[in-house]
Amino acid sequence: IDLADEAKKETLPASRAEGGRWIWVLLACVSAGALVFLSMRRDRPVPVIPENQQADHPAPVPDDRQVHAAYAGSESCRDCHRAAYDKWAESNHRFAERGYREEMDRNAFDPSREITHAMQKSQVKLDAGMRAQVVTLGLDRKLSLYPVVRVIGHDPLRQFLVEAPGGRMQTTELSWDPAKKEWFDVYGKEDRQPGEWGHWTGRGMTWNAMCASCHNTRLRKNYDAASDGYHTTMAEISVGCEACHGPMKDHVAWQTPKPPADQKDPTIRKFTNARFVETCGACHARRGELTGDMVPGASFHDQFSLVVPDASDVYYADGQVRDEDYEYAAFLGSKMHAKGVRCIDCHDPHTGKRLLPGNLLCIRCHSGGGDPPAPVIDPVAHGFHGNGKPSNECTACHMPVTTYMQRHPRHDHGMGIPDPLLTKEFGIPNACNRCHADKDADWALAETARRYGDRMNRPTRERALLFSRARRGDVDARDGLIAFLVGDNAPYWKASACQLLGRWAGDAPVSAVLRAQLKHESPLVRESAVRALEPLAGILGASLRPLLDDPSRNVRVAAAWALKDKLDLSSAAGRELQHMLDSSSDQPSGRMRLGQLAYAR
Repeated sequence: IDLADEAKKETLPASRAEGGRWIWVLLACVSAGALVFLSMRRDRPVPVIPENQQADHPAPVPDDRQVHAAYAGSESCRDCHRAAYDKWAESNHRFAERGYREEMDRNAFDPSREITHAMQKSQVKLDAGMRAQVVTLGLDRKLSLYPVVRVIGHDPLRQFLVEAPGGRMQTTELSWDPAKKEWFDVYGKEDRQPGEWGHWTGRGMTWNAMCASCHNTRLRKNYDAASDGYHTTMAEISVGCEACHGPMKDHVAWQTPKPPADQKDPTIRKFTNARFVETCGACHARRGELTGDMVPGASFHDQFSLVVPDASDVYYADGQVRDEDYEYAAFLGSKMHAKGVRCIDCHDPHTGKRLLPGNLLCIRCHSGGGDPPAPVIDPVAHGFHGNGKPSNECTACHMPVTTYMQRHPRHDHGMGIPDPLLTKEFGIPNACNRCHADKDADWALAETARRYGDRMNRPTRERALLFSRARRGDVDARDGLIAFLVGDNAPYWKASACQLLGRWAGDAPVSAVLRAQLKHESPLVRESAVRALEPLAGILGASLRPLLDDPSRNVRVAAAWALKDKLDLSSAAGRELQHMLDSSSDQPSGRMRLGQLAYAR
């Protein structure tokens, strides 16, 4: 918009001039914001926190060398655990990240080829020394040559890492499909440009911040705000044995020489069922980091803040994944999780693959097995699709697939019930129309009504309708959410209800039910209740302050943020909050939170 040209236009009538002044105020704010954004160059980092508001010491994080010294490496497991090691050695975890290997990668770069993607042309090739290179549009908006330093991912796609200033590695948008043996752009038809957050040269594709922790073992991001750079370290490249089992150097030492068979191993750390699931969830979840140091076997809630269905479009209101949400959160909301099912009950922990093919996996329990026995289901009679057809697989209806990064199909682990009524009323997709794309929701609704009748009127439908109305802002949903929180519902869904009630937190009945959730046994619910009550922190401080000493870090940090205007930053919760903010200040959202903290104080 050319403001000079706009200023020359005729004067508005008085009734319109008032609105026009607000437009000029908005334009001025946008212009000022743009100038501030453009001034945030890498050599001029935004101040973290004014000195008079800083804590004396950040939250304690052990020294890298001290931490990594406790790790023995995956090779140390091989001799004693050969069967598990051999499975892992061929898995996607083993190859989650690695150096360039000629036997695995040469066919992607040789012969050299030109790749057209969106409005751009790039090239991949090998140089005279047989080193892989990518020639593509760089930060300077010119075609530049970038040597490949690492490969990230394995099957169904591989991306490539190149070095950048400040200890960074950037993940190229050009990716290789090893099955189809073809190059593609992970952004599809999007034409992202240098300077954008999501371009491959931008912070949205900085490996240190966005990829590294889940593709390596015990990674420390180690962002330095003063230099806007990284000194990232790890115990082992790729997802090794100790990424899940934790540091095992003491275990290896105890095993050498071989101890007597009847002697108990003091180094083994056993997980509870919940901790088994959380260990997988640490990487297979959409979450915010609290520490920048993923500790294998530690409580999920001491390391992360989980994203659950709320008023945003990250999930659909019935809990189906929408954005790149991964598997963990949806699984927490499933009936399978409520019955005690764990990831390793369906997946081999060392290969990551399913334990049994097709419906055999589900029928293990849904033929009367399990404790308590699961409902007996005949897939053919229940699914109406005929035996042996892909559409008759349990997962086709209850775990629909969404493809991410153009080539990565992922099953929704919420294991929900397809419901065309939700599609018709709120635009929530259903598995019937995902396959029968030539039919509309009315057809699917008639078919489900004919085949399943009143069984479609189930609690999951009522919950989805309630949450959909709440997301839309319908005030009549308020009392329904209050009743939902009082009822006997899963913590995952109670956490979602808390966040949806946030818009009505100032109403006395809502405030009361949210304050009651501050004492819920689940840290996920307590954190969501704190976040919903945050706008009232000034008058509800007495209710929130005890949460600064909560057993779970996610709750302590949420309470510290809610009380940030008068928080003692040298307190334990204050140091944890500041550490989280400093660790995430390599991203625009982190910088924004630092500004909010400084403004609040």
